[in-house]
Amino acid sequence: MQNSRIVLYASYQTGKELPGYVRFALQHLSETPFRVVLLTNKRELSPETLAFLQERNIFLYLTENHGFDFGMWRRFLKDLANGKGNFTTLSGISRLVLMNDSIVYYRNRFQEFFDRAERSDADAISLTENSEIRRHLQSYFLYLKQEALGAFFMHLLETPEQDNYYDVVHRLEIGMARAFEDAEVRTEALYPTKQNALFTYPELVTGGAGFIKRRTLQQRFSIKEKAHFIRHKALGALNADYHKMIVESGLAEDFKEEWLPTPTDGALHRAADKLWENTFDKVGWPLLRKAIKTKYKLLGKKLEGEEYNN
Repeated sequence: MQNSRIVLYASYQTGKELPGYVRFALQHLSETPFRVVLLTNKRELSPETLAFLQERNIFLYLTENHGFDFGMWRRFLKDLANGKGNFTTLSGISRLVLMNDSIVYYRNRFQEFFDRAERSDADAISLTENSEIRRHLQSYFLYLKQEALGAFFMHLLETPEQDNYYDVVHRLEIGMARAFEDAEVRTEALYPTKQNALFTYPELVTGGAGFIKRRTLQQRFSIKEKAHFIRHKALGALNADYHKMIVESGLAEDFKEEWLPTPTDGALHRAADKLWENTFDKVGWPLLRKAIKTKYKLLGKKLEGEEYNN
């Protein structure tokens, strides 16, 4: 039964070692009844890393670095379809969990997530969902039951790999929602949020969810993405001290604080960013919002987007 339940954990890294938060996730995933597969880019791994994987019966799949996580999942599943893999076949999968290292799990709640997903009436379950463009499950965590697997395999294997991040989001993640809808696959998020989950991580962290988007910890957002936070009244979520929040909410006993990723920019750069962010929040966006609403009103067109309400 174990080989019919599989976790595919996709991770792009550059060094011979695995980051602490990746090892933490793999360690505890391997303690569940699921067979864990680490999909990562081709490179030399240290003897210690290889021993870590072998001791925990984690299958290592080295692959090319393109197509992001969907590309890694696609190539692995395509190999299974062609009879490669040594421990199962594509048709032999009864439960498939898709994960990637864009999320830092600092508590061991994996079995709880799986149990909650299994109790759900839904066929495809994620931790969070996004309603921008159209309602869709966020693909950093997908728990797929047999009722969802056919639609997912067809969508993944028939959609060409994408080299641009936003093309991946639109064609593969959001496109998957269309495939599920057409196949009448029921979907659910275990942690439903009123806004985009990126805007609600303060509530998720303090509420004990035990996971967070890595780039939120790193404050790794483009100017356009930061403006998107502000347009949705989420400036507080953009600049929250998540490191402090997480530590105060409680780390797992075997999760070291040093494993939490830190901001990629220095303090001076972040201080400069806050100056324009506050100005745009208080002056720039209200003026731009008013101008956009006026333009659409004059053109007699409907303006979509909750940020333009009221």
